[in-house]
Parts: sequence; C-alpha cells; structure tokens
Amino acid sequence: MTGVVVLVALGASALIVLLVTVFTLSATRRTRPDLGPRPPVGPGPAPDGSVAPPPRPGAVDGTWDAMIPGGGFLGAMGGSLNATFGRIDLVGGRLAFTRDGADAPDWQVPCTHLRIRQLSALAPKGDVELNGPMGPVRCTVSRERVNRFTQNGFKDLREQGYAREFVQAVLTNGAVHG
Repeated sequence: MTGVVVLVALGASALIVLLVTVFTLSATRRTRPDLGPRPPVGPGPAPDGSVAPPPRPGAVDGTWDAMIPGGGFLGAMGGSLNATFGRIDLVGGRLAFTRDGADAPDWQVPCTHLRIRQLSALAPKGDVELNGPMGPVRCTVSRERVNRFTQNGFKDLREQGYAREFVQAVLTNGAVHG
C-alpha cells in the first residue's frame, strides 16, 4: 500500500513539472521575423499622393497577421465567426491592412494620421484599437497566424506581447497614443 502511495505522489509531481515546463516554454516562445531598424529613406509619395514625414529615430517596419472582428455581439466579444482576416504592414511610416486573398490593401494610412492604443493588459488577446481616416478599427495582431476556429490560451498570452510590440512600432512611426 505504501508503494502505491509513493508511485502516485511521484506521478503527480512529474505531471506538475511537465505542465509547468510546457506553460513556461509556450508563454515565452516568440517569433520576430522581419523586425528591425530600417535604413534611412527620404519621404516619398504614397499611391494616393500624400507624403509621409521622415521616420523617427528607432522607427521599424514590420508585418503582423490580423483579425478584425465583425459587427454584432460576436464581434464585440472578439469572436472570429464573422471576422475579417488579413495582414497589417508597416512600411516607410505607412500602415496598411490587406485582407487574405486580396491584391491591394483595404486601407493605407500614414502613421502620423493615427491614434493607437492597446485595449487592455487584461484582454485575453493582442487587441489593439486604431483611429484614423479609415475610421475606428479594433483588431487582434500577432506574429503568428491568428486562430480562426480554435482557442489557445498560451498563444493569447504571446499575442499580448505582439500587440505591445505593434503599438510601439506604430508610435515610433509618428502615431499618437490614445
């Protein structure tokens, strides 16, 4: 009987160690493709003819996967049922959203025309709100593919970090916090 109790205690301890290890590795795993200081370039005209100011020191370019929730109750709760998925590109001081499968961006705005904020440190995902000429846009940003049908709590924790990184990158390109 004592041997059984010892085996159960060892098994439970091993399981706890395994869970802690998996959680730690999942929560700290980060991918950071194509993020870094960009070479200095002069302002150039955008397709709409507007000119972005030169980038601030430390400004970076980058690409993030994005989900823009749809309207209604599901959209307000962050559901992906009627959401629009795509990519947000930050290049040369301009932010553009291109939906999956599209050849051209849905909108492209100089960062100097944007207000941006991370919705909450307690938000379950990397939720960000942008306000600009395209109107208010709430979105989830990630360096990983945004889940469409399943949830992953560990990935949601990483997406909070991606959102902070995204907000900082947009701010260094001239956006206003708020």
